[in-house]
Amino acid sequence: MITWLEQHLFTCTIKSNFGFDCPGCGLQRAFIELLKGNLYESLSYHIALIPFLVTIILLIVQLIKKFNNGGTWVMWAFIVTSGLTFVQYVVKQIMYFS
Repeated sequence: MITWLEQHLFTCTIKSNFGFDCPGCGLQRAFIELLKGNLYESLSYHIALIPFLVTIILLIVQLIKKFNNGGTWVMWAFIVTSGLTFVQYVVKQIMYFS
């Protein structure tokens, strides 16, 4: 399955049209490295992958179980994931354009 995923990566439309990474660039490679058990490599491709997966899991659990404060947990997980994605994107752009 991992080999199939590596051979069928989606092309980033932003990168192919404009030449620079979008905020989501690296997520596919990070996911593949996580599946291989390479945590450091996964984090180096995209640091927000694990918080993103946690956010999705929290959202699914909240939709099924409907905990009293579950929506708040999902919201904060989303904020953390978005913040990490934003910071990583800004750092990548600074490094790319400097």
